[in-house]
Amino acid sequence: MDELQSIVTALLPLLKEKLKYTESVINLWFSDLNLVELTEEKALFITATKLKKNILSTKYKKVIEQSLEEVIGFPVNAIFELSEEAKYFTEDASRVTDIPSAESTVETEKKERIINESINDMGNSLLAGYTFENFIEGASNKFARAACMAVAKEPTTYNPLFIYGQSGLGKTHLLYAVINYIKENHPHLKIVYKKSEEFINELILAIQNGTTTQFKDKYRAADVLLIDDIQFIAGKVSTQEEFFHTFTALYESEKQIILTSDRPPNEIKPLEDRLLTRFEGGLLADVQPPSFELRTAIIRKKADMMNLNISDAHVNYMAERLQNNIRQIEGVMKRLRAMVEIEHKTITEERIEEIITAIDPGNIPTSVMVDRIITAVCERYGVSADDLKSKNKSAHIANARHIAIYLIRTMTQMQYTQLGQIFGNRNHSTIMSSEEKVKINIKTVKNFEVELSELIKKIRG
Repeated sequence: MDELQSIVTALLPLLKEKLKYTESVINLWFSDLNLVELTEEKALFITATKLKKNILSTKYKKVIEQSLEEVIGFPVNAIFELSEEAKYFTEDASRVTDIPSAESTVETEKKERIINESINDMGNSLLAGYTFENFIEGASNKFARAACMAVAKEPTTYNPLFIYGQSGLGKTHLLYAVINYIKENHPHLKIVYKKSEEFINELILAIQNGTTTQFKDKYRAADVLLIDDIQFIAGKVSTQEEFFHTFTALYESEKQIILTSDRPPNEIKPLEDRLLTRFEGGLLADVQPPSFELRTAIIRKKADMMNLNISDAHVNYMAERLQNNIRQIEGVMKRLRAMVEIEHKTITEERIEEIITAIDPGNIPTSVMVDRIITAVCERYGVSADDLKSKNKSAHIANARHIAIYLIRTMTQMQYTQLGQIFGNRNHSTIMSSEEKVKINIKTVKNFEVELSELIKKIRG
């Protein structure tokens, strides 16, 4: 199952590129794709709602098949079916189908079984590959991993635990690792894991079908509640209302709550103040983009797991090129393995570059990106590259220098020492100071953030 899910992981960036959708829209329709069967003829996906099944089958079937062929190397027919749990519900707001009436004892037991199954709906095969042991630790994720390990060992140690960071940095891996650990060491605890989109859809159906009591029973029976991508409840009044009451009931009962988001609580807008204060009342743990050293370690680890023989030079090249997230590294490694095992090709820098470009066409080598940023800043602020790298501290040149440093740091995750070498051998603290000055200006100077956004668009072409 882990192998099938890795195919889905490689599929997502291709769908994003083909459809030109934002990250949030891609997440809405495709992030929870569950590939359960793959043969030479078909790929079977399980969906959570009838609505999603219909949309995927009609609007996105062709593009999914095209992207899937790029990942696995041969064409298949994409088929979409409802999960067993979803089959109990209908999108028709007037009724619930296949859920027997409450008058019969047998029927009541069936309802209870549905609730209990949904509480422990994370199959062992799906989670098997996600543990604390195979989560590769670095400075960028060490604190988040330690916090998750603490609550897994002793739930409610930190409550709630709120993990935030960009997509693809390992937040979901940590949630799955918590689930695996609790299942093994605290098997009596009831676990509920949901993506926020699933929580929202279930609530909508419960309201439509008059089954809100069952909905509340399901979530409030949890000993450990894990919600992935909680930011999607922003602006949804009814969802925030229900989640507030669920959160409060669990918190007051000393049940563990773990949430993930792509941003810190105070940046989830619009979000009710009472939820914001509760989110911030626990432990906040951020996950940053992986450093060069961590990316190198991840590539080596995955190469070992896949029995891929990759030279140090090629590992370093990949670590330099793949700076955005861990999921991107996963996709490239899967394609490399397919190239070696299926096409019987050797690994070269040129072929690595071809795969990276195919998966992420916007991925530009760091050296090229640095040149683009310096050129764009010089044109925008009327200075020269020599001015930026000089010791000249005049306000105009210093401001342009600060912006160039900030953009390089933001767009390439380049280390401070490397940045210092580019800008006239400045020391680590000076480069950090430049970055912080721009961050302050973003918050305090009117239209400054818009100005930076326009500059970034120009740099990216």
